[in-house]
Amino acid sequence: MVLFCFPVAIYTNGQVNVSQEISPAQINKDQYATLKIIVENGNDVRQVLPPSLKNFIVVSGPNQESGMTSINGHVKQYSALSFVLKPKQTGKLNIESSSVNIAGKLYKTNSSELLVKNATTPGGSASSMPSNPFANFDPFADSRPSNDYNDYIFHKGENVADKVNKSMQMRLETDKTTCFVGEPIVASYKLYTRLKSESKLTENPSFNGFSVIDLTRPDISGYATQKLNGREYNVYTIRKAQLYPLQPGNIELEPAELENNIQFIKEEYVNKRNNDVSGLFDDFADATVPAEGMINQTVNLKSKPVMIIVKPLPEANKPASFSGAVGNFSVEAQLQKTNFPANEAGKLIVKISGNGNMQLLTAPVLDWPAGIDPFDPKVSEELDKMSVPVSGTKTFEYSFSVNTEGNYTLPAIKFSYFDPKLADYKTATTRDISFTVTKATGPVTSVPVVVNNKETVSGINKIFNNRWWIIEFIAAVMIIGLIIWLRTNKKEPVKEAVVAVVPKEDETALNNIVEYSAINQINPLEKTEACLYMDNCTDFYSLLNTELKNHLSHKLRVDPAEINTKTIAAVMDKKSISNDTALQLQQLLQEIEWQLYTPFERNEKMNTLYQNAHDIIQQVNAHDIRHL
Repeated sequence: MVLFCFPVAIYTNGQVNVSQEISPAQINKDQYATLKIIVENGNDVRQVLPPSLKNFIVVSGPNQESGMTSINGHVKQYSALSFVLKPKQTGKLNIESSSVNIAGKLYKTNSSELLVKNATTPGGSASSMPSNPFANFDPFADSRPSNDYNDYIFHKGENVADKVNKSMQMRLETDKTTCFVGEPIVASYKLYTRLKSESKLTENPSFNGFSVIDLTRPDISGYATQKLNGREYNVYTIRKAQLYPLQPGNIELEPAELENNIQFIKEEYVNKRNNDVSGLFDDFADATVPAEGMINQTVNLKSKPVMIIVKPLPEANKPASFSGAVGNFSVEAQLQKTNFPANEAGKLIVKISGNGNMQLLTAPVLDWPAGIDPFDPKVSEELDKMSVPVSGTKTFEYSFSVNTEGNYTLPAIKFSYFDPKLADYKTATTRDISFTVTKATGPVTSVPVVVNNKETVSGINKIFNNRWWIIEFIAAVMIIGLIIWLRTNKKEPVKEAVVAVVPKEDETALNNIVEYSAINQINPLEKTEACLYMDNCTDFYSLLNTELKNHLSHKLRVDPAEINTKTIAAVMDKKSISNDTALQLQQLLQEIEWQLYTPFERNEKMNTLYQNAHDIIQQVNAHDIRHL
């Protein structure tokens, strides 16, 4: 097998991937299999080195194909080389990996395995359909009469346009022409042909007014045979997509246009070969017929548009909780914990399963009890987008905080949807969810001074290692002194005019500051500090990472997952926290993350990182005081 190079210059917006597959994976000894070498999102493919095919007869190939898939704007392009193979022996035949040179970089595909059974197929090998239409002309089979190939022969007096129109057409087929908003329609653009041609899509439908999921994939067989008006055609699916209409009305599906370079064999050349049809069409399939024996004709084929009638969803009996889901769904919900302290974030997981317009589902609106502060949900999904309609599960994770201990009940979650088969609304519900919030962690208890073999931490050093204690103590003394001064001045008549201009809400805010200061005497890094002064504690960086993120999550009112190096700058910017503080926190998180994936070693960085974390917490706390 010689090196085969196929240049590709396509725009890609995904990761390069190369693969190899044999289809079907199991055949009888008289059947064919198709080997494909697939390049996804490969720009500048310079060379392809196929595997050794010594155990096979190469009936056809290499054949080149290309296409693309698009799911809601995410485009994935692919090119492929295919070989139609006939096995020389039975048993498990291993096919080694292929090599692909893309922009000077060498990629290796996976290897493949084909199981060949020692059996024959009832009705002959034609029941195993290869991916190249001209591979049907088996050079090892008996000769066929020439009139079987009459469509490929251009006779004197024939008109090229008439011959093409009779043997080739582009069609748009849909599984329905009437549907509700959100109900899927499958649209297939197909080329029906009895001729040999090289085709290129020149006009691709845009599907305005629909959410689009393409169903055309590189592992789909290249063609099928189908009868139309009593004649048998090779049918190629150019594009197949499931469409979810977004609005009611009459929406036209645009046509697709295909440019076809069609080849015919001249009647004179057939006569020169003395009607050696079998050998002639082997040459035709392998493109070895000389130019003087061929006629090339470029023809553009265009499908007819199809009008889709999209009905609006009925207003009668529409539930208040309906938000556009169309299909058949179920809902379930559970708490990660049903008992947790007030200073720990809770997590509610809501799963919606079923089939329908799942890619358009939004988070259910929940009726949270008083005293609960929820965050925006985190969304994940496991969907089979190749099924019609789309099926799978969509998961919404709600994090929330509770400041007051007690027993809480979250009312049943309702998820309403429209069932197009019944043309009616349905509502799936969960049970009420109860949980208990216990008292928050108490104030910091004194940690005994630990003397280890490397370092003795004295009381003075401990105080200076925790400068935030001094700052908070001084702040508390100043605030208490200010309150005493204000209350003393109220008793002096001469000061009444001054006191009168102080709004009552300012005194309330001042009391809030005192209360806030008392709350923040709790060390948010209590467990980390205890680990810092222990010889045998190896969880320092893990504890620091967890306690720091939990505290900042509570202060900034965001999901703990948003406290990371990629998003923290944007989060703090929304809270009007200075860029310097955001940058310090980002660097600290990077350092902690680095240490988490490094073998644990006690060193001076532990004290430094602990102190940096406290400094940042103090800056965030100071920002909160200014905004009380």
